[in-house]
Amino acid sequence: MKRYRFVAAICLCLGLHSLPAAAAYVTGDDLMKECESNESNKVYACMNYVAGVIDYQIMQQSLGTAPSVDFCLPEDLSIENAAVTVMLYLEKYPQQGAFIAAPAVSMALQQSYPCGPVKARRRRRHAE
Repeated sequence: MKRYRFVAAICLCLGLHSLPAAAAYVTGDDLMKECESNESNKVYACMNYVAGVIDYQIMQQSLGTAPSVDFCLPEDLSIENAAVTVMLYLEKYPQQGAFIAAPAVSMALQQSYPCGPVKARRRRRHAE
């Protein structure tokens, strides 16, 4: 309980209490800016966003839930390469920039790494 109070206090001090949760989503344009940034913290934010979408997909697959946009990543695919795949997709489909980035990440990965009947799903946690 102390931990939650501490986090709440930090958020109040930083003024984050005024930001509505609905306004906190990342658009495709936002993701592109982070991925193309010269600042390492923004590039890491980009890769972490892509990793989060991948983690969510893996969780859905492990629960036997059929995601509407399914992808199967090769075991040796790095998060950096997955982020590059997403960037190339967003460059090819700039109309995705105005919308929430998560579906574009899924569509980019599905386009490059579709699931096949024999292809094994990536179930391990990426440690990059």
